[in-house]
Amino acid sequence: MNAIPLFKIFGIQVYIDYSWFIAFTLITLTLSQGFYPMLYKNLSQFEYILAGAVSAIMLFLSVLLHELSHSLVAIKHGIPVRDIYLFIFGGVAMIEQEPDSPSTEFKIAIAGPLMSFLLALIFFTAVSLYPTDDIFNGFLNYMFMVNFALGAFNLIPAFPLDGGRILRSILWKKYGILKATEVASKFGKYFGFMLIAFGIYYLFNGNLINGFWLIFLGIFIIKASKDALFNTKLAVLLSKLKVFNIMHTINPLDENLSILDFSMFYRPYLRTFLYPVLTSDGRILFIDTRDLDKIPYFKQEEMTLKDIVKPIKYYVLPEERLSKAYNFLKRNKLEEIPVIDNDTFLGILRKSDIEAILNRFIHEVN
Repeated sequence: MNAIPLFKIFGIQVYIDYSWFIAFTLITLTLSQGFYPMLYKNLSQFEYILAGAVSAIMLFLSVLLHELSHSLVAIKHGIPVRDIYLFIFGGVAMIEQEPDSPSTEFKIAIAGPLMSFLLALIFFTAVSLYPTDDIFNGFLNYMFMVNFALGAFNLIPAFPLDGGRILRSILWKKYGILKATEVASKFGKYFGFMLIAFGIYYLFNGNLINGFWLIFLGIFIIKASKDALFNTKLAVLLSKLKVFNIMHTINPLDENLSILDFSMFYRPYLRTFLYPVLTSDGRILFIDTRDLDKIPYFKQEEMTLKDIVKPIKYYVLPEERLSKAYNFLKRNKLEEIPVIDNDTFLGILRKSDIEAILNRFIHEVN
């Protein structure tokens, strides 16, 4: 997505996609030209536009709280959440890995609709406390309706909507995650086609905005359900492998080896950028072979590996699932990472090796 970073909340970066401005404009115009003027007469155009713009912003704040609820429950269960994106069709939390159990999936999925229904209840209560028939009462009613609709729409059992994920969590217990995802994804595809059919119906009846909106939403859900199924298959594939299955075993070198000797006798045969070096005090530090290109050739003979070694902040365990390790590499923008167990260096894991497995799988599928 092409997105603008807004702020961080609970450590999660919130972005706003450029397509959001299209939705904001359409919602503002619809409310300021239709909803509010129809209910409240004799107000200025500025008041209608202001009410429409505030309502549109509050709608997307409601969407943000919906997605934030998913995210916080995921984080509570040890699943990292990288970002939240607000875009033309609402919002999406970028949860980095599949839940490890049906119950976790259910809790994460239900959290969003529950937040939307809670907001609907809050605004419904506010309407009761402010019964005056004016535009502010209309705003409160609008927020009640859209939050209730947001919660109800997301409970439709069409993957990857929240209801589809809830359906998957129920089927997962009996049929396993792959079969459950396939069934829930089919519901998502059928629901998308149903939205497109309704959109075409609206177009033929002259309701162009709703018609196009439903068609685009249907196409989006069909594609999202297909992509979600594919990503689940990839995640399951990687979860069956462990780090030790594909890591590179490397023997550490002595820190007193000259950089020139290393470049001549070791570097040409390396498959990794990181290389372990055993120091005199028994520690394992690392060199990055890309750093060697910055050292003039005439200095490489007099310098040793000890002069360029450095500690590595991150590492993975050999028994860790490859899916989790891959997400960790992506999240921290790493190409390679040491594999360490009980303070013992075992090897190097490369992101490119994991992606080679994924590419073979994609090629076989296609």
